[in-house]
Amino acid sequence: MKKCLYLLFFVLPLYAYPQKPLKEKALLMKRFLEQHHYQPLVWNDSAAVLLYNRWIDNLDNEKLFLLKEDITELDAYRLLLDDEMNGKQWGFFDKSTAILKKRVQHTDSMLTLLLSKPFDFLKQDNIVWPFTSFAASEQELYQRWQRYIKWRVLSKIAEASADSAGKIPAALPAGFSKLEQQERNRMQKLEKNYLANKLSSITTRFEEDYLDDIAWCYDPHTNYMNMAAKTAFAAEMNAAELTAGMYMDENDKDELEINYLQPGGSAWRSGKINKGDIIVKLKMNDKEKDVKELTDEEIDTYLNGALPKEIEITVRTAAGETKNVKLIKEKVTDEESVVKSFLLNATQPVGYIHLPGFYSRENDDADYDNLSLDGCANDVSKEIIKLKKDSVKAIILDLRNNGGGSMWEAMQLAGIFIDIGPVASVKEKNGKVRFLKDPNRGSMYDGPLLILVNGSSASASEFLSATLQDYKRALIVGGTTYGKGTAQVVLPMDTTAHPAKNSIDFVKVTGSKFYRINGSTTQRKGVEPDIRLPDIYSDTSFKESFNKSALQSDNSKTGTYQLFYLPDIAMLAARSKSRVDTTKYFAAVNKFIDWYKLYKTNRTVPLTWNGYTAFYTSTKNVFKDLEEKKDCADTLSVRNNSFDWQRIMESTGVSKENNEAYLDGIKKDETIAEAYRILMDWINK
Repeated sequence: MKKCLYLLFFVLPLYAYPQKPLKEKALLMKRFLEQHHYQPLVWNDSAAVLLYNRWIDNLDNEKLFLLKEDITELDAYRLLLDDEMNGKQWGFFDKSTAILKKRVQHTDSMLTLLLSKPFDFLKQDNIVWPFTSFAASEQELYQRWQRYIKWRVLSKIAEASADSAGKIPAALPAGFSKLEQQERNRMQKLEKNYLANKLSSITTRFEEDYLDDIAWCYDPHTNYMNMAAKTAFAAEMNAAELTAGMYMDENDKDELEINYLQPGGSAWRSGKINKGDIIVKLKMNDKEKDVKELTDEEIDTYLNGALPKEIEITVRTAAGETKNVKLIKEKVTDEESVVKSFLLNATQPVGYIHLPGFYSRENDDADYDNLSLDGCANDVSKEIIKLKKDSVKAIILDLRNNGGGSMWEAMQLAGIFIDIGPVASVKEKNGKVRFLKDPNRGSMYDGPLLILVNGSSASASEFLSATLQDYKRALIVGGTTYGKGTAQVVLPMDTTAHPAKNSIDFVKVTGSKFYRINGSTTQRKGVEPDIRLPDIYSDTSFKESFNKSALQSDNSKTGTYQLFYLPDIAMLAARSKSRVDTTKYFAAVNKFIDWYKLYKTNRTVPLTWNGYTAFYTSTKNVFKDLEEKKDCADTLSVRNNSFDWQRIMESTGVSKENNEAYLDGIKKDETIAEAYRILMDWINK
């Protein structure tokens, strides 16, 4: 049973021996996935189109390299990729990368010419972003690059010209010509470096990218991984050095995307950084750098190592919001502080627990039958004990932006709140359904419980929320969750019964699907909240269903379980809506949701100074409005639980600063404030 619950990372020594050709690896992975994937893909014309579109999109997502004539040439393979995956003639990968290489080299020469002379920011011009089709000619491609670079130069000058309040002067800033030349020179270095890296990656990384795209066709959570990535992952999990506690990888747009937050680390505890955020800038010793100007080694120096201890990073969220976050590099030694609990309001105290991820504490030699019993569920239990000593009348468990993790921990956490019974069912590829039961009989908290979720709550977060919703054990409040109802395991890419110990190729493969105890699924659907609150991650582009290769939702067997009691949800929802409709922050969120639908698909960006400053200001104002209205209309009283307060008082200045920042963040969170009000309606009904 445990195989499907645990994401195992193999950490093996790196052996040097000849690499298999791409075609051989692709066919091996196909055979591997036929054995291990929950729903193996049938390689027919539909699958061929899926792979073709995915690969073309990843080759030139922004449509700044390839021409329509290139796509016409590659279209000949559109319905042949299934034949390639079935062992016939292999040619698409080589043809596509050769065309891209030629276009990147041409772009390099084109940019040298384009950036050799000043841009005219007085002439009426604009760029419609993103491009929806490929350029028809080299002249059109040149014009695209001209407008694209012009936009980037203009945006950097505008940002540099903004005052402390973020306001940009309507007139051209003094010394504009010099600023423009400096920015063009900087842009030339950046783009030259970007193009050089892209050319290099065509020969060093693209084969692995293509294998990963083949894996993606099975479902979005099945991935190819090389041994270097596995070794890097093992190093990232080592907390022996000072670190900001976050790890990154390049996404398909060559952006530095945060893919892991170390539980208890500085980034984790800040509460402002989430998995999926894009790192834009890094600042230390009063020197700020665009990450595209830095080498991998320089980025590592910023985020890890002894000096400097304090850094500031600028991140862009999935919703497009930009945040500046100060972090302190440190060792994560106090594992008990990974999960924190606080008290909301002194007169009718409600416990608040923030859980950003479902983590477990494993040894490097852990296996499927040796699951950790010491992870986030155990930590949450400790926090509940602290809160009960403070006589809380209810508890809020915050799972917003929680991307999941260990399903075993989610099972144990569900068991904290129910006595006995199934928590979910799991279906393997053979169609066999097994019910997963609460691993520990008895509950440690039976009072009112509210769980906060949003569109970035995924996987294990959805597992827990769905279980407690089906039992009517908790009120689920917030936005519809992400919609991931599958489980993965990492295995050597080997089709033999006994994989070689010196494997260098791995696959994270979807091996099973989870179902709610009522027989439905969270896959593609997510968990619908009992009481809905405006959510900036409500757009479908943030969700599982947006992925064309996502597995479909279906139903399974219904479990037998004893329902708990919840108050009149319709009454609670009506009262909440009446408050939400008159709350300035939630009005700002709804405004953002409407704005984002247009912003993501068809932005017309003016490329004159006056036009751009107006566009820049209006965009900034959307996020500024959100930030300014985060303060609660009724200030929410927040303090540490009594147990932690004694420890905080005896701690260092850094710990106190982090604690104050955490408290301040909770005080200004209108969603938490509304969750508290809902609980008061429940308790005082």
